[in-house]
Amino acid sequence: MLSSLLLARRATPSKRLAPMRRHAQARCAMTLSGGEMTAKAKRSMMDNPAAWWLFGCAGLVGATLTVGAAARLTRSGASMLYWVPKDSFPPRSDLDLHREFEVYEDFARRHQRRPMSFEDFKRNFKFENLHRKLGEATTLAYLGPLAYFYVKEKLPTSIQPYLAGVLALGATQMYLGRRLVETQVNQQHGQDPDEAPNFVAPHGLTFHSAFSMANMALLLWAGLHLAYPATRATQLRQLTLSQGLRDVGEIRRYYQYVTALFLGAAGAGTLVAAIDAGKEFNTFPKMGDRWIPDGLMDRKPWVRNFYENVALVQLDHRVLAVGTLAAYSYVFMLARRPHIWENLPPEAKKAINWTMLAVGGQVAGGITMLVNAVPTTLAMVHQSGAGLILGTSLWTLYTLRFAKPSGLAQVAKMASKAL
Repeated sequence: MLSSLLLARRATPSKRLAPMRRHAQARCAMTLSGGEMTAKAKRSMMDNPAAWWLFGCAGLVGATLTVGAAARLTRSGASMLYWVPKDSFPPRSDLDLHREFEVYEDFARRHQRRPMSFEDFKRNFKFENLHRKLGEATTLAYLGPLAYFYVKEKLPTSIQPYLAGVLALGATQMYLGRRLVETQVNQQHGQDPDEAPNFVAPHGLTFHSAFSMANMALLLWAGLHLAYPATRATQLRQLTLSQGLRDVGEIRRYYQYVTALFLGAAGAGTLVAAIDAGKEFNTFPKMGDRWIPDGLMDRKPWVRNFYENVALVQLDHRVLAVGTLAAYSYVFMLARRPHIWENLPPEAKKAINWTMLAVGGQVAGGITMLVNAVPTTLAMVHQSGAGLILGTSLWTLYTLRFAKPSGLAQVAKMASKAL
């Protein structure tokens, strides 16, 4: 009897220490496997070049968006009045450009705030031509390899819905871009210069930009599926204690919320570009000499103020941008708490740090752009920064997917297919 009691007393501490030992082993395994994870990701991308293809297409979409920001800011969208995809090169001589300018000159007089010179037209034409050619290059870069990888059965079933979504959004995007130019030209020809609006339909430009961001997100998410082995999520879930999974799952849910807030801020920024709202109130943090400017609801009906009123549109973007910075900072500090940070794999820590850096840089760049009256170069940097935030946010969400309870079955299914 005495020996049994002694054995029971000795076993009790071991049982108490078992979860602690398991937790320590999990932390050690996650730390040691960080380098292995990076190596596996690189090997996975080398073994399956489809990942490089998807990330490359996402980069092309981002480049098209960036040049599109310059095209919008310089009012280049209607400088190419004809949609002829087969013309791979712009006019090669000044004589050819002069012919284009003569066609455009009447529109320019009515549309521009000041008379357009031939040199201005040349610059604008280059921006719009580059924007369209990047769009066409992105289409070819996507469709050609898509057909090849599909025939060679290099595309897992899990990413095929994303690829189909890219096709649908891409077709809609090209149609919408063409209609934006045609509508801008058709609506303003023959109008009195004082009555002709000096901006494209705000909702049209917003949808045009939103579809591009959605395409970029689908391409990146599909690429992450190929670059990072699905077995990694299963391993991490097995190594992490239940409380740690709950904590990390909560952080992932918060990142979903702040990513949605960022998308709202990006949409508001597109409205700012659509109506040239960045040219007004070039001070920060106040708008002129006031925190809240006058005339926020001057337009009738009142709903038009949310997409046509310069003061309200810029105020909306400011509030959403600062709110986005505050939200990302808050979630970042939550994730950095020791009992959560130690449960995160190395790739998730990198993604979280890069996301916070991208958000901070974007807000700083946006303020710099605003107080300098929106120069073209800074506008392009600001647009590319939005794409960077989208990419790093998706990276963060993907590396935290092991803590998503509802996604465990899907992760296990993907892992079994990968083996």
